[in-house]
Amino acid sequence: MPYDLTMCPGKNCPIKHSCFRFTSKICGRQDFFVHTPYNFVSNSCKDFISNRPDVEKIRLQAYKIWQQQGCPDGQSLENWLQAEKDLSQHHQ
Repeated sequence: MPYDLTMCPGKNCPIKHSCFRFTSKICGRQDFFVHTPYNFVSNSCKDFISNRPDVEKIRLQAYKIWQQQGCPDGQSLENWLQAEKDLSQHHQ
């Protein structure tokens, strides 16, 4: 994780568990927002960074899993979910 990323304390934020600024591991000295930047009036956060891997990375990982399994039929959903889980764990 880059040191120049400002982290979020997440207090009372409803989307903190899907935000990279909250879920990232702290590496050494790190800056934090003084207050959670979530705007409750607009139900949004201008500083939100999704901690979900992008769709193309999930697609490639699912394809890799499918190939490793010997290319079976009917496993696309399971492979997709496994790929998403694998990449989400590495993203944090």
